[in-house]
Amino acid sequence: MVYRGEGCVRVLRNSGSWNSLEKVFAEYILPCSRTDPNIDGCIKNAFNHLKPYLIKGIPELELPPIEPLTIAKLGMENGEGAVRVRALFTNITALGSGNYTVGKVRADFRTLRLDLHLKIPKIELQGHYEVSGNVLLFPIQSQGDFWALFGDVEAIARVQGVEEKRNGVRYMRIARLLVDFSLGRARFRIVDQLNGNNVIGQAMNQFLNQNAKEIIEEMRPAASASIASHFMSFLNTAFTKVPLKVWLHDT
Repeated sequence: MVYRGEGCVRVLRNSGSWNSLEKVFAEYILPCSRTDPNIDGCIKNAFNHLKPYLIKGIPELELPPIEPLTIAKLGMENGEGAVRVRALFTNITALGSGNYTVGKVRADFRTLRLDLHLKIPKIELQGHYEVSGNVLLFPIQSQGDFWALFGDVEAIARVQGVEEKRNGVRYMRIARLLVDFSLGRARFRIVDQLNGNNVIGQAMNQFLNQNAKEIIEEMRPAASASIASHFMSFLNTAFTKVPLKVWLHDT
């Protein structure tokens, strides 16, 4: 039998069967305890244990597969510095995000604060883009298809949760998610479909790859905010369906 989301919680809670509820999630959720002196290590192991399940998707939590990861839309805008652009990326497919490793965790469940340090060897992206603005005082307007490869990705996700109670059951909802990242290497390729001039597309590709480090640094705050917004929604899909006491004992 396949259980889905909060309906499963409501049925099993009404039947008084919390043990049955924990069995539903037992395959992919490694519970931790507030009183565990090594709770940081427990949370790290729990997130790493989730990896093969997230790669395939978890229907019970209505989580889609993350390998490949599909993102309908990411928008970002940077109004300062040498790269002042508004960018919209759509129909994005990402390969490699499922190969994450959580290397360090700092957890404080008195305040429901959680910091995760992640490493991903390589992420490959492709999709559609629209960009307008100024780069080094030169106006730019372009749209078309893009491909990007990011290597040696390191990220920090800072999660601030709040407790919610629904139908007598306590859950954690992510109220704020901050993301920061660094890239060891980056490559870009675009196919401009707006200007009808292959020379422009070639020039843009050359510029992007010769100045990849500087462009990424300029766009990092805007990109971090956009990524955080997407993944906060993704994570809340799961957190708001799994009761606190299922994954955090002594709650």
